Amino acid sequence: MNNFTMVDLCSKALNKIGASEIVSFDEGTPEAEFSRSIYPVLKHKLLSSFPWSFATEIKRLNKIVIEDVEAEFSNCYLLPSDFIRAVKISSKLPYKIIGDKLFTDATGVILTYISDVDECRFSSAFVSAFIYAIAAELSVSLLDDVTKFNLLYRLYTSELREARFLDSMQESPKKFNDFSLIDVRF
Repeated sequence: MNNFTMVDLCSKALNKIGASEIVSFDEGTPEAEFSRSIYPVLKHKLLSSFPWSFATEIKRLNKIVIEDVEAEFSNCYLLPSDFIRAVKISSKLPYKIIGDKLFTDATGVILTYISDVDECRFSSAFVSAFIYAIAAELSVSLLDDVTKFNLLYRLYTSELREARFLDSMQESPKKFNDFSLIDVRF
């Protein structure tokens, strides 16, 4: 995948807005402080916005017993510590996520979810979009430049669209097994 760290990605974004690059989030400069504050929020926002193949995990959840079980459901499962967003569960039964728990009537739940992955697993296309997202945020925080923000945000959305397209090609196309509109024609 890549060898970028959080600081590398922020430095590349700072470079795009013409600001000084950083070597650490703790160096005490406005660039480092703003980068440190926006990075985790943007990372989770972008990771949760799409079922990225590099961030998707599949795990069997551990059932836990709690006294105040959500009355609507009979089972409670503990979510993984790296959980960001659910993609699907193995059961067709309804479920509800509250905090770090998943409630459902299903047993033996296998969860497909978006995880908080290390930056080295990001795809190149995601890295490019992420850098533009960071740069757009930093352009307002550091430079108070709305014009630059608008340009960088448009570049970000374009890069994000391409990253999603490329990532969506990581699996075979889904087939329509039963599509009643076609059946009606024949």
